[in-house]
Amino acid sequence: MSVLILALAPFAAPFQQALPSGAPITAEIVDAGVFNWSTKSWVPPHRAAQLRAASTTVYNNTCTYTGGNSFDAIGTCVTYFDEGRIPSSTDPAAPAAATDDNRIDSFQIAYCTRTANGLIDVKVGFYANWGGCMQGLGGTPWSGSLQANATAYFDFGAAAGFPLPGDPVPGGGYQCNKVTIALGNAAFCMPSDGDGVFDNVAASDTFAWSLESNTPANPPTEGISLIRAGEPSLSQPGGCTYNIPCGSDPTPWGAFGPAPQSCGHGLGTQDRWWQNIDGVPWGQAGGTCATVPGGGGGCYWFGGNPGNPFASYWLVLGSAGSCAGCTGSPTTYCTAGTSSGGCSATMGMTGQPNVSSTGPCNITVSNVEPQKAGLIFYGLTQVAVQWGPSTSFLCVKSPTQRTLSQNSGGTPGQCNGTFSTNINQFFAANPTAIGQPLFAGEVLHFQAWYRDPPSPKTTNLSDALSITMCP
Repeated sequence: MSVLILALAPFAAPFQQALPSGAPITAEIVDAGVFNWSTKSWVPPHRAAQLRAASTTVYNNTCTYTGGNSFDAIGTCVTYFDEGRIPSSTDPAAPAAATDDNRIDSFQIAYCTRTANGLIDVKVGFYANWGGCMQGLGGTPWSGSLQANATAYFDFGAAAGFPLPGDPVPGGGYQCNKVTIALGNAAFCMPSDGDGVFDNVAASDTFAWSLESNTPANPPTEGISLIRAGEPSLSQPGGCTYNIPCGSDPTPWGAFGPAPQSCGHGLGTQDRWWQNIDGVPWGQAGGTCATVPGGGGGCYWFGGNPGNPFASYWLVLGSAGSCAGCTGSPTTYCTAGTSSGGCSATMGMTGQPNVSSTGPCNITVSNVEPQKAGLIFYGLTQVAVQWGPSTSFLCVKSPTQRTLSQNSGGTPGQCNGTFSTNINQFFAANPTAIGQPLFAGEVLHFQAWYRDPPSPKTTNLSDALSITMCP
């Protein structure tokens, strides 16, 4: 199946409907995995699952047209723009979990390509409150470079260290990928409802996102094609975000899996998108793009849903919560052992655990048997296993990582010994420790071990502490 270049007509009043259907997708959309933007490395599957579980989806536009899924080719130096909305707490219909801003810690895009693996070169931008197709609704046209206007901007070219995955067997067929980008310490703050306040005006309440292709073309096809998404007949607006139920998408997943795929119709996405040529501002001619598509810059649709595909593209945004609200969510669990002196060691945390290793974050252990050697260790999985014949339980599953040994101090005969470790400092000094490279939303589990010769196992364990890494 070749990737078809669309002959487009501008979206204007009255709406233009003379648009052909896109190239149909007949291949499975492959989940290429999760890539850590900060470290330029792929995240192992079990950690990717943790990231997805810990991140709140605040925007999901993944449902495909009930008449069949399709994609649109992007010419080199062409930028596509789309829009959506993340509700703030001031929206009367906002979900209970909505906040006035969000720390965006991941995003997912989807595309098809015949270009060889490692050659997909695109730039993705996010704009908190912006013009584009929204100009006709009262938005503000942009001027200057996209990067200068962007709330966040990501260059996926080879020079930036991460060409997106392409087609492992380029040639007559094509590969369709969805890729999740875990942003790590590149997580960014996005105001909800465009400026943090619900105005009930589309141009003010929506965000925009852009994708520019610099992918070399594989004549006679383009290098990358965006997958169309958004279908209100499958999912209510906002589906698959917060506590709004997902829709059920039978295409193209039904032909390649045992069950339909969960999907969402992005809140605030409109049946239109905007194309710009080589960064030329709205309404202006010119540009040096070598592959200018027919129709030039302007807003487009596909003739109007439900009779035609919804004119929007695949995007998922994940959030670590309010920009200023990440606390690490420290939670104690499991049962502490009782030492020979009657002490039960308990864990706590002060500070913010963050993937950028900034500021102190101290994991502390109190009520420790005094003057005993011990240490704090951690792992990625909880467990609860009796610690031999003692009263302690092992609460962190192997493999585990030890921090430095220390002495509990304190006064003999009293339960006033302590251990403490600045984990931000520890992670900065130990880049190969278990879990590294860490990502925002990852959950770690800590416990303390200390010597206690009179006890049945000659050692004892504290209770345990789970924390969530902040951006």
